[in-house]
Amino acid sequence: MQADEIRFKFLDFFRRKGHLVHPSSPLATQDPELLFTIAGMVPFKVFFLGKKRPPASRITSCQLCFRTNDLERVGQTCYHHTFFEMLGNFSFGDYFKNEACEWALEFVTGELGIPFERLWVTVFEEDDETASIWKSLGFSPSRIIRKGEEDNFWAAGEVGPCGPDTEIFFDRGKEMGCKGGCEPGCNKCSRWVEIWNLVFMQYERDTSGKLSPLPSKNVDTGMGLERVATVVQGVTDDYHTDLFYPLYEWLKKISPLKEYDEKALRVISDHLRGVTFLLEEGIMPSNVGRGYIVRRVLRRASRYGKRLGLNEPFLYKGVPVVIKIMGRAYPEIKRKEEEIAKLIKMEEEIFQSTLSRGLSILEEIIEEIKSSGQKILSGESVFKMYDTYGFPLELTKEIALEAGLSLDEEGFRKLMEKQREKARASSSVKAGMHYTSSFMSMVEKECSPGEGGVFVGYKMLSTQATLLAIIKDNELKERIGEGEEGEVIFSKTPFYPEGGGQIADKGEIFSPGAHARVINVTRGGNLIFHRIRVEKGEFKKGDEVKMVVDREKRQAVARSHTATHLLHAALRRVLDKDIKQSGSLVEEERLRFDFTYPFPVEKDKLREISLLINQKIRDDVLIKTEEMSLQEARRRGATALFEEKYEEKVRVVSIGNFSMEVCGGTHLSRTGEMGTFQIVSESGVSAGVRRIEALCGEKALLWLMDRKQKVEEIMQLLSAKEGEIVDKIKNMNREVSILRKKIEEVQKELLEEKLKTVAERVCEIKGVKVCAEEIKGVSSSLLRQAAENLRNKLKEAVVVLSCSDEKKAFIVIASSRKDLPANYLIKKLSYLTGGSGGGRWDFAQGGTSHPEKIKEALQKFPEIVREAINKKIF
Repeated sequence: MQADEIRFKFLDFFRRKGHLVHPSSPLATQDPELLFTIAGMVPFKVFFLGKKRPPASRITSCQLCFRTNDLERVGQTCYHHTFFEMLGNFSFGDYFKNEACEWALEFVTGELGIPFERLWVTVFEEDDETASIWKSLGFSPSRIIRKGEEDNFWAAGEVGPCGPDTEIFFDRGKEMGCKGGCEPGCNKCSRWVEIWNLVFMQYERDTSGKLSPLPSKNVDTGMGLERVATVVQGVTDDYHTDLFYPLYEWLKKISPLKEYDEKALRVISDHLRGVTFLLEEGIMPSNVGRGYIVRRVLRRASRYGKRLGLNEPFLYKGVPVVIKIMGRAYPEIKRKEEEIAKLIKMEEEIFQSTLSRGLSILEEIIEEIKSSGQKILSGESVFKMYDTYGFPLELTKEIALEAGLSLDEEGFRKLMEKQREKARASSSVKAGMHYTSSFMSMVEKECSPGEGGVFVGYKMLSTQATLLAIIKDNELKERIGEGEEGEVIFSKTPFYPEGGGQIADKGEIFSPGAHARVINVTRGGNLIFHRIRVEKGEFKKGDEVKMVVDREKRQAVARSHTATHLLHAALRRVLDKDIKQSGSLVEEERLRFDFTYPFPVEKDKLREISLLINQKIRDDVLIKTEEMSLQEARRRGATALFEEKYEEKVRVVSIGNFSMEVCGGTHLSRTGEMGTFQIVSESGVSAGVRRIEALCGEKALLWLMDRKQKVEEIMQLLSAKEGEIVDKIKNMNREVSILRKKIEEVQKELLEEKLKTVAERVCEIKGVKVCAEEIKGVSSSLLRQAAENLRNKLKEAVVVLSCSDEKKAFIVIASSRKDLPANYLIKKLSYLTGGSGGGRWDFAQGGTSHPEKIKEALQKFPEIVREAINKKIF
């Protein structure tokens, strides 16, 4: 029985039992405590906790799940996974233990055909009711195993809903078990397969630990599809089921090796499935949040490819295999096949350069540690790999463990914290002071409940308010005087605090005897902090003040923010309806917009996008804002950032029927107020993320005028009309190309003559010919070619050549001896010149910004070679 059939049978079975079939929820969960959906019950947590009413009292689902808490174990065992499917049936105050147990047994034996005599169950030691139910269903007492709270009692936390659970196990036979015998739940052998867990939430636990019956008793069950497939398909390894094995076969087919690393096969098969689904949801590889997990898992799979002899990007070629396995149940991945493959390939290529650059450095560090007899990779070394070479802690740790070393993780974390402190200190002026939680509590006490964080700036740009708190030098003060800077909190404010990509408002504050300028505004917790500079007089706590926002700057920022919404909508219409915002910066008539898209945007598409936005500006569309529940906003089709955590009540900004977004920023009243819109650049930010920078209003107009002026200057320089500029430059480029070729031919002839004299000055060290020369007036490409030609001519030889100008020098080394690798020698030589270099054993190159050091370094090169030979380093 194939996995597709098991999945269908399960959902259909419970549909016939009166359950609503709920589709799989996104892997990117809205649960504020989680990054991903890690279990089948996560989408229904709000129902179990009584925060929302479920759409039905009986629900069944096959939920896609992703978790990385056991990432290092994925590949080591036959059953650990990051990505898996969880079959489940749920009751919210409807049926309870009797039906749950009866239906579970009916499905396992009747629908899946698993022999009853091969099944065992475990129950909570105090749960006589469940034990009695299993007994009535035919289980002998010897096959009903009672276990303690650690094994068979589920709890949401230290307090809250909880209850006993019961598990169904399949017995593979005594021959698969421990020699002295064992029971279900044994983790020392592979005899017992846990195929289903039934949780009965019937109690509420209070702070004292007392259990009280819940008014509504719930059922939450989970059956891992991968696990049950092993039983039904008669295999002992999850990775040998039809959910994984086609990936095994593909990997064996593309691997040049004859023997295969089982761990590598498992890691790649698991990770590629997960990454495919994560990318389909638009979760792009990055260095933060969910994106960091995607990048980490993808790179781990890529690195394990080397164990199979796969040294070039290869994962992207496996996307069609994943789709063949999973596409019938989840057709959305098929629709995005090309995009997913493109994103994976891009990330692999980025990682290849990172890995090749850093791996040799890490291997050198590990070799030095092992040769000195030590067993620990220092925190400084781990931090260097992270900070300089982009190696995440997990990657360095895995490589070190494979080499038999442990890590000083505490030392690494201390260095990371120091770096964060420096970053916080450098950004404190822009982002507002960073206060401790205890200090924030003191500040909040200065403000009455409901005050200090009230923003009224959507409807007014000036207001009267009370000064509630003054902070200067991280201390609460009673007053702030002329020439001083500090942060102040008011009972209400029209000033927009920096957030959602939008910069803060600026403006002024007045009292009868004082005047201050607002430099920045930030939100901290429930309070809004205004950084001010007092221009005149003195402000005291309790003063009544007038607050005035700079109207012109607010309007300029509003133009940009409305422009980002128009741009987002236009991108979705012209390029792809599934495009998602990945970040933004909204300033005065200038904006930056990052979005998920795997390809550079073609010029004709950028033109189409720009024309569409300007059409909407000319249409002078009404912009409407409404408050509604997040659920209602989503129902109406409003777009929202999935990485954001929203309140239940949200603000929705609509631009006619063209755009609708959840947004807390400030906007225009009508699109015509924007004037004009102009894209100035499009570029890549990271794998799968593009960036558009644009101008609007007067800045866009000035940019166009400036471009026109530059065109006129070029026309004068070329003595050409505007329509002739391109052809004239093309002709000039052709002429320059011809001249360059002639120069290179002359350089080549001169170089050949020079090499004849160079060959005469070659020295020999223990049978190895060594040549070290500086050659003036040649290109780097000719120098590379010359070094390789001379090495081939001299046979057993090491050749180093250099060319330089006033500012820099270029060095190449070609070697015919593996015991004198070029990549080792270039590092030694580069050290003498204050530069750097790298490459292969047979060829390496480097450079320095100190050309004056080249001559002395080349004179010392024969000694470097002699030392390497004598010490037999390689």
